[in-house]
Amino acid sequence: MSAICNVMEEQQLYLNESLKLSDISALLSVSRNTVSTCINNSRNCSFSQFVASYRVEYAKQLIEHKPDLKLSHVWTQSGFSNETSFFRTFKSIIGMTPSEWKKKVSEEASK
Repeated sequence: MSAICNVMEEQQLYLNESLKLSDISALLSVSRNTVSTCINNSRNCSFSQFVASYRVEYAKQLIEHKPDLKLSHVWTQSGFSNETSFFRTFKSIIGMTPSEWKKKVSEEASK
């Protein structure tokens, strides 16, 4: 699992909206099944959920460090293929919409 995380983080593969399981397996020279099983067993989630968690974390960092950046730019720069997917995934992982989270971060920064 550490090899999977290392390659994801070092190369920021999650920013590629068309990232596939086979891309990671090829980089690590292991089978797709090995990568999938490792993620499922270690993180208790699917490959797409695993990638989405990286994308949401990256989006959070963009929102926090570049508060003037429009959300339409955030989702495209974070590797999401469309706005609906971004909002749905962000809310399911964080528990609030990107707009709500942006407002919260802005309020905390002004205190």
